[in-house]
Amino acid sequence: MSAAPSSLRRVRGAASVEMALSMIVLIPIFMYALFLDDLLRYSLDAQEAAVTTIWDFTTQDYTKALKQSGGGGTGPQGGSSNVQHNARLTYCDHESGIDRPDAMSGSNYADCEDLDHHLAVVAHVCWMNAKAKQVTCEAPDTGAASLGGLAGKYQDQFTNGGYIECSARAVVENYLLPEQFLPEFSKNVALTKKNWKGEGDVHANAQQGTEGKGGNAYFLKEQRMSIITDTWALTEDADISPSDSSGEFYERVDYVYSNVNSVWAMKNSMQQFRSALTQDLLDGTMLYMFEDSPNNPYVSIHPHLANMQTPSNTVDQEGSTRYFNQEWRDWDNDKNQDTYKHGQRGEWYMGCKDPESC
Repeated sequence: MSAAPSSLRRVRGAASVEMALSMIVLIPIFMYALFLDDLLRYSLDAQEAAVTTIWDFTTQDYTKALKQSGGGGTGPQGGSSNVQHNARLTYCDHESGIDRPDAMSGSNYADCEDLDHHLAVVAHVCWMNAKAKQVTCEAPDTGAASLGGLAGKYQDQFTNGGYIECSARAVVENYLLPEQFLPEFSKNVALTKKNWKGEGDVHANAQQGTEGKGGNAYFLKEQRMSIITDTWALTEDADISPSDSSGEFYERVDYVYSNVNSVWAMKNSMQQFRSALTQDLLDGTMLYMFEDSPNNPYVSIHPHLANMQTPSNTVDQEGSTRYFNQEWRDWDNDKNQDTYKHGQRGEWYMGCKDPESC
């Protein structure tokens, strides 16, 4: 059998060289693609930590200062507020999919202490670096949402919310890519940051990471999210009779009532009228015992509970008499009462499908 022509052998040899060169190029491209995929995923995880944590502040009780965390444990789980503290525990392993508070005994927290979340083939992410930032939330800036005037004074007196910002930044280190590729052809140019594989503990490696042009690790862009939240919500059930002068709801009403300028003018006019009335006709001491003084507000609220009395309060005024404290009955169509009795409220305010007709 005759040998292949020399031209055919040259073609086959060239094809083999091209395939070898292609593999040399394609393999690094594939590896770099994996690394970039990890970088993107870790960036989104850090973004999730900052963005989702901020919304936990919308459910806090702002009639009081934010509850502070006691800290504890040996992991990176600090933080001043309970919200931040719990967020750090959740995101100790950089994602919220699995939370394992009871996986280890004692005060240890598995998501923080275990290294089993550092199993990525290409890159490893960590909070534990002086230039990184575990999810961190600032204390509320109460002045950012100040309304001024009486509303601003009310806000300062009864609420503790405001402008809150959360942020997070992670460091990523290379555990797969070679720092150089074909150094004999690339003049020893570094194509990636340091390869930390075989260097020891992942958390210790992360703390040694440095940023900048000559750094040995990748520092992701800091993720930030802010919100203005202050619900002004009541946390106690409002159930007050006109004779009551305490409670969360009463204190708020009294503060507004006592700081409105028109009320002061009304009080002065009342005192003048009272003085003129009692000067010759009445005993002022006896009047003080029975009069309704405008110096303080009278508030009446009683919730209507199922199978119990209607929304009304008892007022001691020449005998005990019950009065409705809302439009339960107006002796016209009694729509509030009828709506309740027939269960017709549905999705409409006071059961009115057509507000203009109610």
